[in-house]
Amino acid sequence: MFGGQMYSAYMLNPPRVLSLAVCIPMLLVLPLHAAEPATELLYYDGLDAQGNLVGGVVTVPLPTLMHENLTGGGGSELIWGSGDSSNRIDIAIVGDGYLVGELGLYATQAAQMTSALFAEEPFASYSGLFLVHRVDVVSNESGVDNDPSEGIDRDTAMDMAFWCSGIERLLCINLSKAFGYAAAAPAHDQILALANSTKYGGAGYTSSNLGTVSGGNGSAYEVGIHELGHSFGNLADEYTYGGGSDYPYGEHSSPNASIQTAAEMIASGTKWAEWLGFSDPQWDGLVDTFEGAAYYTNGIYRPSNNSKMRALGRPFNPPSAEALILEMYALVDPLDSWTPTDAVLHGNEVVVAQPVQPGGHDLTVSWLLDGSIIAGEVTPSIDLSLLGLTPGAHSIAAVVIDETPWVRDEAARAALMTSAVSWTIEVEQPCEGDLDGSGAVTIDDLLAVVDAFGSDNPSGDANGDGVVDASDLLAILANWGTCP
Repeated sequence: MFGGQMYSAYMLNPPRVLSLAVCIPMLLVLPLHAAEPATELLYYDGLDAQGNLVGGVVTVPLPTLMHENLTGGGGSELIWGSGDSSNRIDIAIVGDGYLVGELGLYATQAAQMTSALFAEEPFASYSGLFLVHRVDVVSNESGVDNDPSEGIDRDTAMDMAFWCSGIERLLCINLSKAFGYAAAAPAHDQILALANSTKYGGAGYTSSNLGTVSGGNGSAYEVGIHELGHSFGNLADEYTYGGGSDYPYGEHSSPNASIQTAAEMIASGTKWAEWLGFSDPQWDGLVDTFEGAAYYTNGIYRPSNNSKMRALGRPFNPPSAEALILEMYALVDPLDSWTPTDAVLHGNEVVVAQPVQPGGHDLTVSWLLDGSIIAGEVTPSIDLSLLGLTPGAHSIAAVVIDETPWVRDEAARAALMTSAVSWTIEVEQPCEGDLDGSGAVTIDDLLAVVDAFGSDNPSGDANGDGVVDASDLLAILANWGTCP
């Protein structure tokens, strides 16, 4: 224990494309050519002797990364999700300090952490947006450095160690080796490194987009989801320990902490103004402005009396859940696949616009013909031949929206949770005399004229003048054969 507390870490001031973790803090992988700072900022959270959350911020050095590919010896396996990784949030799990005979244990721990994440809302209802790959990495020795106490050194694949920066529970890793082993997965937006240890600990690398956790410590699951609120949703801690009495700064950047009272939020329309007065036990009760958050007791407010960002074992409150969902859609397009748009359609095709499948609900699909909504067309496909298209140019478009009530920021819904795709249609004028649309003028067309002769029956009006007469017979004879 360090200072009587149990510590883990998460990122401070995350990038716009934020991280995901299965259980302890996770950060998205930056492009390999991105500038890498000399240090990384980490929040740390932990539990005191009474089980209260406490925390703060620490700075750690960041080494130059080599990003070399390494072979772990065990391969990679998809353990969660399906679909194309280009439109999924990819998590790669790697393990350190596991012998060949312990890979079964590692696989169990990776599965348990994954299951813990996707049992928690809103992740449960959006589990279909994720892919999780487990990469099996074999070490020469079992366990990690400084476990259970300082001075213990082990030969492991990624050099994981407790007592990072002099803090017992900060669990560090060789970043270059971690990236190298994670490259065995088909893709990764973030990396989670499990240590073969039951000692509580973890770390979140803010610039490297990687998190660490003890694979064998049961409490890491719940604390890790709390950390995920920081790293993925950019959420603040809502507890009051560790800062002081009066909050000394301006407006907080996180969506779940504010210096505004309820009245001020309503007047400004900012922060969680749209949620004020909402109450649902699923989201831990009434949403209001409860004083005390971000380590201070006065002058700063949180959305609910209690929540995942204030105490373990609680659900996220509605503004926090909304922030997490919006970050998911910062990485995933609501449209998963569609009929190619690079070719002009002819009006007889079936067009597809397939939404993503979050897991807890379906997205709304609307179809528009020449800019007007087609009533009753709400499925992911439409048969153009049934629309009665007239000859000439038309457009068909599909709009997909996630209309979940868990998001009330309509501007964000429009920007991140709505997607549209459109196609151009050119319906050709049929050749004169082809009354049955067969592509040729034949005896069937001639008989149609004869049957309707002397009337205004359009089934026999070969030249389109509104009456069936000798001119229609002449049109049939003049265009006999296959239409050009």
